[in-house]
Amino acid sequence: MRAILHNVEDWLSILRENVIVRACKCYQGFAGQGIKQRIAGVRMDDPARNAPILQGMLAAMQRLNSALSKDVGEGRFVTFVAVLCTPGSSRVELLSAGHGPLFLYSLREDRFDAMSAQGLPLGLIPDMVSEPPKALDLRPGDLLVLTTDGFFEWANEKDEQFGVKRMEDTIRAARDKSPAEVITTLYKAVVEFSCGTKQADDLTAIIIKKN
Repeated sequence: MRAILHNVEDWLSILRENVIVRACKCYQGFAGQGIKQRIAGVRMDDPARNAPILQGMLAAMQRLNSALSKDVGEGRFVTFVAVLCTPGSSRVELLSAGHGPLFLYSLREDRFDAMSAQGLPLGLIPDMVSEPPKALDLRPGDLLVLTTDGFFEWANEKDEQFGVKRMEDTIRAARDKSPAEVITTLYKAVVEFSCGTKQADDLTAIIIKKN
């Protein structure tokens, strides 16, 4: 299984036998330094502090939410998605706090399934409200696609957005490529579609592909 991370808003940390892939997006004018310190707080370098993540993503996300809720003001929040990959296993666990839609492409069925968030964005309330992580069994060639809305909401000079359908078609056409090449293809397609309009939002993409 390969994970390619694109953009500085992504985090990749290896904790014992697991790989945690994380992406987040901040809303309503956070102080960047403070938010990064809080997010770094759940990465944790010593075994004792790693325990919450190793016990489950939900516990780790709850801890992060509790820390953020003390810092942010009214109307401010963070969307956050984490994926737990275990080397040698086809199963991944996904937990999203307000970040979506997220997409799973099935090569066998040639179909995209859109997934919504399991929980509220982080920082809104002290006690996180969320369903358990979603377990996904990936088959060879399947793609787990995590993007920010900057891709499908980028509009051209006619104020027409790139849209989810174009994004899916672009990824489908590049499905046989490496994750890095899929991201490059998607980025080029969005830029070409925009016809020179100004980028209004960040572009963050994570592709996880089952070998």
